[in-house]
Amino acid sequence: MKQTLHYNQTLKQTLKLNQKILKSLDFLKENTDDINKLVQKVLETNPFIESKSTVNYDSQQFIESFSSTHTLKEDLYYQLSALSYTYDQSIMEYLIESLDDAGFLSYPINQYLNDLNINEDTLSKHLNILQSLEPCGVGAEDAIDSILIQLKRNNKMKSYTIFNRFKDTILTQNYSLIKKETGLKKEEIDHLYYEIRSCNPFPCNNYNTSNDRYISPDIAISVEDSNILITPVNQPDIMINDKLFEEVKNNKKMKEYFNEANFLIENLTKRNQTVLLVANELVKIQEGYFLYDDELMPCTLSQLSNKIGFHESTISRTLNNKYYTFHGETYPLKNLLVSQTTSGDSSDSIKKAILEIVSNEDKTHPLSDNKILTKLNELELHCSRRVITKYRQQLQIPSSSKRKQLK
Repeated sequence: MKQTLHYNQTLKQTLKLNQKILKSLDFLKENTDDINKLVQKVLETNPFIESKSTVNYDSQQFIESFSSTHTLKEDLYYQLSALSYTYDQSIMEYLIESLDDAGFLSYPINQYLNDLNINEDTLSKHLNILQSLEPCGVGAEDAIDSILIQLKRNNKMKSYTIFNRFKDTILTQNYSLIKKETGLKKEEIDHLYYEIRSCNPFPCNNYNTSNDRYISPDIAISVEDSNILITPVNQPDIMINDKLFEEVKNNKKMKEYFNEANFLIENLTKRNQTVLLVANELVKIQEGYFLYDDELMPCTLSQLSNKIGFHESTISRTLNNKYYTFHGETYPLKNLLVSQTTSGDSSDSIKKAILEIVSNEDKTHPLSDNKILTKLNELELHCSRRVITKYRQQLQIPSSSKRKQLK
């Protein structure tokens, strides 16, 4: 049947998507749901885009909790865009994308220096910018560092100095030692404790506690006969109607729509290929995890960049808000990136060991972080006590005093 175009004058309010708007989008950073919403709008406004089939949505819906319609990282990028400071965009993007669910830095400082190939002064400058954003305490190394940032920002310098000097002592509430070391009166120590307790050790938790939203994974990972299969899911299946273009190719307006359609198809294809390429390399590195449930191997953005040949910022954007399914569960793709301690042990192996040690401890005499450190050294897993504290908090394991059970 021959297709013809009829022009009728109507008054209608629509979202006008054109090539300029599409070019402003960073397709790599968009998650699957946002991509599909974009495609649906283009299908409604562009006569050259057609759906070849129903979008291959996974039959199960997955839920992630957020406190608002904006994520922490979205809010940080918004604040960053309003700053007048000069900074390196790629460094700030790397720092923001490296934040864990609690808003803390995921990697040791040395790893940031190596991955970004910058000196300590440059890193410090950009960390200060990140830590100047809201919520106050974001970008800290751990909960203790977050409290220090808040005290300093609020000009509570005396409390900052005492807490920085006597972290372990304050956590055990040893008044007498602080009084002996500083010469402060009990009333003064009480006031300092009040200022410290008024800080929120996990200021970004509001982004993880309420209001549900659905997650559509980008890929499904499965194992068949010792082979790991990676399958794209929830990808829009669209095509360009070339026959229609042949009939209207001399119309300037129709050419614009046709160019828009080509631009969209080209960038969606490039995005999906990049996601698959990065996912495939990550799965290769973590093969033991998927086949044998081994610990995740150490793998950084820098190492992945060297293997694939993409810039770190490209990989960072590719992993942003992307998810995979495995054994019926959904996980962030970036979880397959694992930092390592200065001794070379992976953070995943250390976290699993901490869980095992705590689960088998004497509940009436729970192990302190120093004793957990000793146990790890016996297993030839090496890190600092501060790293133990950080990982314990990430695993949501309370301190030894709070884990203690009465006989």
